[in-house]
Amino acid sequence: MLFAAWAAMTMLGFIVTGLIPNDGLEPGNPKRLLNGIDYEGRICGVGTTVQERENIYFLPSGNGVCVEECPATTNYTQFICYDEVYPEIFNNETGEVDIQEAWTRVSAGDCLYHMATTNILSYCVFDSVIDLADEAATLAVEAEMANALNGTNANYTVVSSDVSESTWFEDVFADMLTARGLIGGFGLGVSVLVGTAYLLFLRIPGVLFLLIWGLLFGVWAILAGAGVMLLQTSETWGAEEEPRIHSDGEVNAAKYLSYIMFGMCVVWALLMLWFRKRIKMAIAITKEASRAVNDMKLLILFPVVQSAALLIFLLPWVTFVLYLASSGEITTEQWETGAGTTITVKQFKYTDNIRYTALYFLFAYFWTSEFIVAMGQIVVAMAVASWYFCRDKSTIGSGTVLSSVKTSLFYHSGTAAFGSLIIAIIKTIRAIVAYIQKKTKDTHNKILQAVLCCVQCCLWCLEKCMKFLNKNAYIQTAIFGYSFCTAAKKAFFLIARNIMRVMAVGVVSEVVLILGKVMIPLVSTVLFYVCAEATISDELHGMVAISVLVFIVAFFVANMFTERGGVYGHVRYGLHPAMRKKEKLDKYPPTLPTFFLRRFRLLRED
Repeated sequence: MLFAAWAAMTMLGFIVTGLIPNDGLEPGNPKRLLNGIDYEGRICGVGTTVQERENIYFLPSGNGVCVEECPATTNYTQFICYDEVYPEIFNNETGEVDIQEAWTRVSAGDCLYHMATTNILSYCVFDSVIDLADEAATLAVEAEMANALNGTNANYTVVSSDVSESTWFEDVFADMLTARGLIGGFGLGVSVLVGTAYLLFLRIPGVLFLLIWGLLFGVWAILAGAGVMLLQTSETWGAEEEPRIHSDGEVNAAKYLSYIMFGMCVVWALLMLWFRKRIKMAIAITKEASRAVNDMKLLILFPVVQSAALLIFLLPWVTFVLYLASSGEITTEQWETGAGTTITVKQFKYTDNIRYTALYFLFAYFWTSEFIVAMGQIVVAMAVASWYFCRDKSTIGSGTVLSSVKTSLFYHSGTAAFGSLIIAIIKTIRAIVAYIQKKTKDTHNKILQAVLCCVQCCLWCLEKCMKFLNKNAYIQTAIFGYSFCTAAKKAFFLIARNIMRVMAVGVVSEVVLILGKVMIPLVSTVLFYVCAEATISDELHGMVAISVLVFIVAFFVANMFTERGGVYGHVRYGLHPAMRKKEKLDKYPPTLPTFFLRRFRLLRED
């Protein structure tokens, strides 16, 4: 029912607001948003008088004039002026231009000769401005590169001879085209292989154990070492002969700091003893998560599928929003400049109907985006549960993921719609509060602003808590088939009973996530550098920029593997309740778990 409500609200809402005529909504035109406004307040390309003139050319006064085409070359005998000025400088009978009068008008700011421009989004941007910005950026980059090579920036001055004929940006773009195959291969392909190898590395017996406990004991050793060093320092300072360099306050400060370090060392040791079993379980969950991702490699591409689904929704959504935003009433205002002239700017005024429609579109975006995330979490949790409870792991593979997608869409879409609806409502309320905050800034009412700020903070906390609870509720739904409310209740009490274990799993997983996000792009970039240096280095202007690009691409791939909201994070969250259920099932006779698992569709057998 909720899934049908989401579909009806989204799809039928687009039809009602976009295709069916509505007297309460004026027809929009995105050109009203993007195109410039001339000196008389007309939108270039909109309206009968300037319909054929979509581009805007700016005059010395700061105002613009709508033109059909932007001048491509500089010509001192051709001019663009205000409409009412043309008759004064142009003779229709002879077809000649009064050059003297035209230049007089140029000095007055009413005209400008044809300057070479580039059309950027219907704005005629002067090439001289582009060249100046490009040259300034090139000089800055060259200076920084020279500073890096010299190791200092004190005695280096960039002159025009230091800059090559082709700019730094052009060189980088050329290198990207030359190395596009290697960039894609190492940034995407090799990084996936490195990520898979990283997950396999975590499965090696003893690696994760030594890594986690080594870091924990390393922190303990640092605290103990700092305490010993501070205590020895205080004793050394206290034994100084007169005249003493350090005061009694400094000596006591070092001594008391050493005591604090020793106290923290003891607390850390007690925490390690208290959490030892939970850390052991967290290590086991982390290892199992790496095994699950390796056995079901299709999970790696699931964030891409979710992004594609969101993109499909955004294509019509953005179109509708652009038309809606451009349907307001345009008003013009005159702004004074420092030179004593005025420029015309446009502003949109929206009716209440337009505002309510915009709020509807915002709510539709929140609900749809959260629904896509929720479905992904349910699918991953179901695939992980199927993998974990399956006795014959050879039957598990990408088909398990596809089966989980089918089951989730048919049986759990309503649960995802319900959970995402709650988050969408909270986000919409936050957006309304943010709108009220913006409107109350000019009132200078500090009490009201403070109250609204507190409300916004509370709503932010509520949103984060509900997202965490929803994620665990979806896992309960995927494993046991509960409805959303029942799953949320079960998830809440499961977290409450195992809060320490959840904390331990979070700490251990955070270490693995950080290492993965550093190692995967770093190894991929090093391999790219070695390969490019050996094969195409002679064809490149430099290796630094494209190596940074490979690192960035590989970093996003690493996020797909390791981020909390990525595949590895979902798998880790899904394994915890599955392990808890298996611990309970292990207490019963061997015949009971099989019946139990069959009943809840957790055991996939051919």
